[in-house]
Formats: sequence, structure tokens, C-alpha cells
Amino acid sequence: KRFYLQYSFPPSCVGETGRVGTPGRREIGHGNLAERALIPGLPSEEDFPYSIRVESLVTESHGSSSMASVCGGSLALMDAGVPVKNPIAGIAMGMLLDDKGGVSDDDAIILSDILGTEDALGTM
Repeated sequence: KRFYLQYSFPPSCVGETGRVGTPGRREIGHGNLAERALIPGLPSEEDFPYSIRVESLVTESHGSSSMASVCGGSLALMDAGVPVKNPIAGIAMGMLLDDKGGVSDDDAIILSDILGTEDALGTM
């Protein structure tokens, strides 16, 4: 594996306390999501024959920290001199459905750039 994104989401970034150490389910899943988003912009191994590691340490969260990691990771790669194919940005998306009746595409509402308060409703 020549590219690795290390995603850290300590409890303090959401105002909680807890142990920090081995990555949990959230870090693995969100890190994988951000890593997969950045891979298409990486140069070929012939053009850039080096291993690449990006570290994303989330210090505050009120939205999509994994998509913030995509934006920050793309900027970090460019700042480090990696000849990326193109800049990459991430955006959080959500979908609200009318849960009173049957679930249907007709009543779906698509939200972009959602915040933590919108995601916390439990209907995303």
C-alpha cells in the first residue's frame, strides 16, 4: 500500500473524555472513506515513486470530519509538493425521508453540507 490516511477522532473533539489509543470503528470507517476519496487524485507510481502518509487529527467536530479530512488532505498533499492530478474536496450529504408513511423517493429531501445538529436528529 503506497498511500495511507491516518484519521484520529479523539473524544475531546466533541467535548467528551475517554481513552485515546487503538483506533475504533469510527476512525477506521471515516479514515477509509477519506482515503478512498483522495486516491483518484494521486499521481502514478512512475511519476511519484514514494510512499505517502497523511495524518488527519480532528480537533473539533460539528459536521463531517471525514470530508474535512479530504479537503485538508488534498491541501496537505499539494503543500508537500506531491504532484496531484487535481484538487479534491469533500462535502457532507444527507437525506430526510417522511417517516410517517411509507418510504418513497417522492418525499425525499437531499441536504448538502450538513452540520452535526442536523445529523443528530437520527433521521439521516
